[in-house]
Amino acid sequence: MNYKNKYYWNEETLEIFRELIELDESFENIKKEVEIFVDRDCDLEDNETEEMLVEDLLNQIYNK
Repeated sequence: MNYKNKYYWNEETLEIFRELIELDESFENIKKEVEIFVDRDCDLEDNETEEMLVEDLLNQIYNK
C-alpha cells in the first residue's frame, strides 16, 4: 500500500530531518524531534491532531 501525503511540508523542513537521519540518528530520536517541531511550530486546523501531523511528517521524511 502506498502512503499518500496528507499535508504539505516545505522542502527545507524535510531536508533538516533527513539530515538527522544521515547523521545516524535513531528513529526514536527523529520522532522526538518531529514531535517537538510539531508542538512548537505547527498550527492545527479543523479536526487535526498533533499525532496526525507527526505521522505524516515522519512518513514524508522516511519515504522520499
